[in-house]
Order: sequence, then C-alpha cells, then structure tokens
Amino acid sequence: MDKQYAFAVILIILGLGLNQSGSSDSFYSGLGIGIVAMGTFWVVIRLIKELKRRES
Repeated sequence: MDKQYAFAVILIILGLGLNQSGSSDSFYSGLGIGIVAMGTFWVVIRLIKELKRRES
C-alpha cells in the first residue's frame, strides 16, 4: 500500500468524523465534507494514473 493512499484514507476518515461529530456549527460540517471530497478526489486521480500506466 502506498503512503499516499494511506494518507488519503486518513483524510476521508477525519472528514467523516467531523461530519458525524454532532456539532451544530456549519463550519465543521462544511470542513468535513470538503476533507472527504479532497481525499476521494486524491484517490480517484491516483487510480486513473495507475490505470493509464498499466495500459502503456
């Protein structure tokens, strides 16, 4: 497992934790959604690069 995948998974878990914290503050909710989106985007980009590399 690559360190970048591990870091992206940690970001996604952190974002989910912020979303589920039960705080009524919309800042934490938005921050959680943003972190999850950023981690997911990171994983998708890495997977696309891996697939392109294997096709060549």
